[in-house]
Amino acid sequence: MIVYFTRHGESVANVADRSMQPEPEDADRLSERGWEQARGVGRRLQGEGIEAILASPFGRAQETAQAIGEVLGLPYETDADLHEVRQSDAYRAASPRYEGTGHVSWMPAAAPDHAEAGAESFSAIVARVARVQERLQTRVERERVLCVSHWGFLHFFLGAAMFREDFSPAHLPALYRFSHANTGITLFERRRDYRIEGIPFDGWALVTWNDQAHL
Repeated sequence: MIVYFTRHGESVANVADRSMQPEPEDADRLSERGWEQARGVGRRLQGEGIEAILASPFGRAQETAQAIGEVLGLPYETDADLHEVRQSDAYRAASPRYEGTGHVSWMPAAAPDHAEAGAESFSAIVARVARVQERLQTRVERERVLCVSHWGFLHFFLGAAMFREDFSPAHLPALYRFSHANTGITLFERRRDYRIEGIPFDGWALVTWNDQAHL
């Protein structure tokens, strides 16, 4: 029972960040390169049997899902919980110099329920991941699903799969050492009655992280 994930294509915000420019008003949309990346991941997934596309409600993810769907001949649905980690007001005000304002700066040493002004708490993000996992585990039994999401959400999904109930804010700096490119492909498997040397390893497991062969 496999679920496919991809990060959205290159966005206008990504371009601005890489060139150290302030975030533009149209930041939440794909660049021309992002559209081509999205069509490329669609071509890469031809023959994989994708039957459903779920997308974050953010514009860059919606456009990525649209481009993939056009290649695969599929519509896409919106899953409100697939959105990116919501950053603080201070982070948004600091553009393009975010040092010390992002969640990976303040969250690791904070209580799980703490959130800076305008941001999400660790607990709130983990709860979103759990809701997505619960919905996916019923769908992946009958169809092959592609989810279009974001850097932060993918890392939280990975953390929840790896550490289960022990996942904590302190794990974030290590998790964020795992990079993820725009339109990289990640696969998770939902396992049932899976044992290694008698030890149960049921639940979500990472299969492939950030496959970039199509880029």
